[in-house]
Amino acid sequence: MAEKVLLVSSRFPWPPVTGDRGRVVAWLEALAPRANVTLVAPDGRVPAGVPPFRFVTAHRSAVRLAAAAWRTATAGLPVTALLAAGYDWPGALVPAEREWGPFDVAVVLLARLDPWVFPHLRAKRRVLDAIDSLAGNLEERARAARGPACFLWRLESRRTARLERDAAARYDRVLVIAESERAAFGERSSAIFHGVRLERRATGPRDFDVGFWGRLAYFANRDAAAFLLEEIWPRIRRAKPDASLLIAGADAPAFVRRRSGRDGITVISPMAERSALLRRVRVALFPVRYGSGQSTRVPEAAEASCALVATPEAVRGLDAIAAEAVVEREPERLAARVLELLTDPTAAAAQGERLRLVVERELSRSEAYRRLAEAALGGDAGAAPGGR
Repeated sequence: MAEKVLLVSSRFPWPPVTGDRGRVVAWLEALAPRANVTLVAPDGRVPAGVPPFRFVTAHRSAVRLAAAAWRTATAGLPVTALLAAGYDWPGALVPAEREWGPFDVAVVLLARLDPWVFPHLRAKRRVLDAIDSLAGNLEERARAARGPACFLWRLESRRTARLERDAAARYDRVLVIAESERAAFGERSSAIFHGVRLERRATGPRDFDVGFWGRLAYFANRDAAAFLLEEIWPRIRRAKPDASLLIAGADAPAFVRRRSGRDGITVISPMAERSALLRRVRVALFPVRYGSGQSTRVPEAAEASCALVATPEAVRGLDAIAAEAVVEREPERLAARVLELLTDPTAAAAQGERLRLVVERELSRSEAYRRLAEAALGGDAGAAPGGR
């Protein structure tokens, strides 16, 4: 008899434009062929063609949010935990347990959800998928800030680190997506990246010289976009006046949107037909200076056989990809290395092919899904689902 799994997410997973949403979709695709899955999350429309699961809506609740705000202030919880607090989690979890339980496994996405849902989990086995350490992310943000903001971000980082440690101790297993994140969660943690879906190899023309993409409202991507537009792209255009740049992703800020149609720049927000769009990019450029965990955008670029130029932060936790990529930090060096690839299409294509082979060899989605299912279900999780 198939095991019963409860999956709890603070955000509705579709469209999967953020890392945690994409991670929920990965869990559903990994578990649905092997278990009976119930998802508890905020309301949304489930798209057609997804694996079968039961969906229980966690409704917004001003009363719960007010109570959570009081608890956050008095118990020293991080303010970011309130992002997951404004829902009636007991009102969703208790009926789900009554109707579809008892659950063998509960998987909770992100430590910030833990304070609001853990007391209501009745599953025999509990797994926290932290994805990455938000505390480390906030510490980087503190180092970049000035004045009172620096103090506030550092305080938030300390409180988040405490929450992550305390939450990790309450679960049977903790998952992150990169080995570099495990230290924040202790000995029960394991690193499992959810892999990349392999599409057919690119064969068409690549009409964008350079591409950068991601959810553009996220502070690390917003900073990278500003760094690219203000310090890197002008250097590239001075050397190659006809160079073209694609910036794509959800929630593009106004300063990015205003650049579309100027200086060879095209902005597409939101990002549609992702796989086809990436296959039009010659050189993927990720000038990321902040952020934790492991970028999903870099493996996407490698899957699409783009040549890759990136900062060390962008390829953190992706050693096999970093070994084939061009890694630089300073804007003049990033621009120079992009120009080298643009003036040598053969070298760019060869690098893209090597990166694609890395993805095929080490970032297979089917293998990642097997590992996710095994982390939740234990032992032999059964055959991998279809698709690579």
